Amino acid sequence: MVEVMNQAIKAELKQRGVVAVLELQNQEDAIPVIAALLSGGVSAIELALRTEAALPAIPIIHEKFPELLLGIGTVIIPGQAQKVKNLGASFAVSPGFNPTIVQEAIDCGLPFAPGIATASELERAHAMGSTFFKLFPAVPLGGIPYFKSMSAPYNYLGLQFFPLGGITEENMADWGKLPNVIAIGGSWIANQALIKQKNYSEITRRAKKAISIWKNSKENSHEA
Repeated sequence: MVEVMNQAIKAELKQRGVVAVLELQNQEDAIPVIAALLSGGVSAIELALRTEAALPAIPIIHEKFPELLLGIGTVIIPGQAQKVKNLGASFAVSPGFNPTIVQEAIDCGLPFAPGIATASELERAHAMGSTFFKLFPAVPLGGIPYFKSMSAPYNYLGLQFFPLGGITEENMADWGKLPNVIAIGGSWIANQALIKQKNYSEITRRAKKAISIWKNSKENSHEA
């Protein structure tokens, strides 16, 4: 069975840890925002395909920042997986589990993490070759208590998770202490308000803080 998210990308995500979720209204914002993130140590993003600026921004980002782990989010429509791969995406994720989209990612060789919220979705995605999942929306679902209960029966499989949805500077350390959580994502680091204000110094500050919290949490986790 084909691994939907390849080992190299999982290793990169684990090493980088913090993924900034971006929603760009203007493709011109891409370069200064990502430069600010990189200045703060955040070198992985999930660029959401929720705006008209998203797709045109992908090749700009890919060319300008080869060191960036360029993830694309909200991949939910047939044809998007192939398109973002052609434009330079390193990997992609979706908010939910759609077998058609997962199969398309497999067929075009795009490392992909389907979104799951329940054990049933996890099992269906796993049957297609997924061992790495986007847990969404992580906090509204019930947070860490829910996640531990839902994922516990599958611990022996060595599955790994990428929680998003409600992750903040205040709660990310608790997620980081979980050994099967190898990365987290969130929009607070470079939210739309900061991007609109062109407040790049604050984006850099938040990125530095997030990286510091993440590293400390992993040093105090069971992986230490």
